[in-house]
Amino acid sequence: MDAAEAIPPNQITSKGILQEAYKQKESKFTRPQQTIQDLDELQSFQQAKRKEYEQQLNKNRLNYGEWLRYARWEVQHNHDFPRARSIMERALDVNNQHVPFWVSYIQLELSHKNINHARNLLDRAVKILPRVNKLWFLYVQTEESLKNYHVVRNVFERWLRWHPEPAAWDAYVSFESRYEEYDNVRNIFIRYIQEYPKGETWNKWVDFELENSVENVNSIRAVFESAVDTLLVRVDENDPYLPVIISRWADWEVSCDELERAREIFELITGDRLNLPASFRDSINELFTQFEKVHGTKDSIQSSTVLKRKERYESDIAQDPTDYDSWWKYITILQSNQRVATIQEAFKNALSNVPKDKYKSIKWRRYIMLWIRFALWEEIQNGDIEAARTIWDDCLKVIPHKLFTSGKVWKGLAEFELRNNSTEDNLAKARKVLGRAIGQTSANGPKNNILEYYINLETKLGEWDRVRLLFEKWLEIALTTSTSCLDILKQYVEFEQSLGEYQRCESILSLFLDLSNNKATAASFEPVDKFFHFCVEFYKDEMKYDEIRKMYRDLLEKSPSASNWISFALFESTIPSKEQLEEYLQSEADSFEVTLQDEQIENTRNLFEEAEKYFQDKQANEDRLVVIEAWKNYEEVHGDDESFDRVSKKIPTIVKKTRNVDGIEQEYLDYVFPEDKSDVSFSVNAFLANAKKWAAQSNDV
Repeated sequence: MDAAEAIPPNQITSKGILQEAYKQKESKFTRPQQTIQDLDELQSFQQAKRKEYEQQLNKNRLNYGEWLRYARWEVQHNHDFPRARSIMERALDVNNQHVPFWVSYIQLELSHKNINHARNLLDRAVKILPRVNKLWFLYVQTEESLKNYHVVRNVFERWLRWHPEPAAWDAYVSFESRYEEYDNVRNIFIRYIQEYPKGETWNKWVDFELENSVENVNSIRAVFESAVDTLLVRVDENDPYLPVIISRWADWEVSCDELERAREIFELITGDRLNLPASFRDSINELFTQFEKVHGTKDSIQSSTVLKRKERYESDIAQDPTDYDSWWKYITILQSNQRVATIQEAFKNALSNVPKDKYKSIKWRRYIMLWIRFALWEEIQNGDIEAARTIWDDCLKVIPHKLFTSGKVWKGLAEFELRNNSTEDNLAKARKVLGRAIGQTSANGPKNNILEYYINLETKLGEWDRVRLLFEKWLEIALTTSTSCLDILKQYVEFEQSLGEYQRCESILSLFLDLSNNKATAASFEPVDKFFHFCVEFYKDEMKYDEIRKMYRDLLEKSPSASNWISFALFESTIPSKEQLEEYLQSEADSFEVTLQDEQIENTRNLFEEAEKYFQDKQANEDRLVVIEAWKNYEEVHGDDESFDRVSKKIPTIVKKTRNVDGIEQEYLDYVFPEDKSDVSFSVNAFLANAKKWAAQSNDV
């Protein structure tokens, strides 16, 4: 039987639905056309349409779109302007503050060339809404398009009485400029400046004069002079146009071959007679520098640049005497071509302004760098060694050593004594300075960089006993101040290793391992794991694996965590066997690779088993599970199928239990280990047996 014969004729199929939808899509909807045969039908249609519009407006009289559609319908279909105007006037009665409706009303009249009606509307609009610039712009544009230039001026004058925004003045200027009424433009700018006495307004006037008065040099110069004179009387830091106008004035004078006049302009502005803000002075100085680079000689360029920078730094120093960056740059300028006395006076003035901060702030750091620069200048450039030594000493007197100290100063003074003394006592004086640095310190102890510098100095001299004393002193300070001594200890051990003193290294580590277990000094060995691994690596290099095992045992007594047990177990797999050690000792190789054998695997396996038993006794199920998982991963890599299955059977199942906490039953998740089930069943059976025995005794009674 065919598939088509199997479908009943009255059944709806998807194919039929699609065909019907496609046919409906192809059919075009045609709007019924309404024809009007006579005047009565026209009047009836108009009444119905007007009634429809009126009903919509009665629902929402603020729907200005509906008012506009109503009026346009009267104009476009009925050519009834009086009725359309009546509709628009009714809308204005609802709200005459709606600017878009005024604009639409005016444009409707203009589009049908009803000029007088549009002019009357514009006049009404600007009287009702005199602060709306859009209506004024439309009024001006309409009259200018009709070439009523006299009326345009009258409209602008009416507009300016309301003190509008600068856009209105700019439009008035553009209007007069288009018709080349330059005298009118200048008169407008005079009033414009009085209304908005800003640099931007003057800049616009300058633009106009430069564009339209190219040959009238006196007129352009008069505008520039008036602009600068006016803006300098009342300088506004928020007005950025003063430097711009000065720069344009100078450029214009240069274009007129008046280089000296341009230079005089800059010199007048940058002189001391004018009290300009620092931001303006910097901008004008930069412009002057650029001007000299283009038009000046080599000497004038250099002098102008240095002079402007010097003036700027002097201004910054006057505002903030502790601005040590400005002092630094200012002294750099003085060092280029000034006398020694002037430079010394500048250094002393700068260093007389001691920072007020009670901590080692950025200001203190820069202040100290000025002292160091002063001392080095006296020593190297001025050649006065005693003056330089006095400066170093004075610097140390100024620093509040109870709060903080400066390693740069102590090291700088030590190096100074090494450079500038005879061979007999230069080293002794340098050591004396560094000894003072260690003793005369803040409450936090001496700075590490001082001790490192002292140790490096004695190391270069080969004074091993002095180096050991310094390391011991450093460690003692770290222990007494509860400061981390791990890095110090590492440097100490590396130093002894470099000398081949391995027994001394072991003694040092043994001593500090004991101190790390002491509560009074344990804080100096944080983090503990970092110190522990350092000791492990040292003993591994020395192949003293029993010492490492002892350390692990001590660590487990102190902190028996799962991670420490696992680390101990895995460590056993890194220990070479006796055969491997003998083979390595007999060979001449520098290193060897440990091959994992049954001995190491069995030792690791025993430790995993010991760890599991430990946490089983402690009933620490989560730590026990962590150990078993690590043991399983280890057996998966290094064990056989039997050992892997044995450990896999130790994996517990998760069960939900309840417990009573303050009288409230709470659910929690716990682990049930397979090895513990036999113990549980035994205890339950024993409990039931005792219960039966007690019941039998009760019945006998």
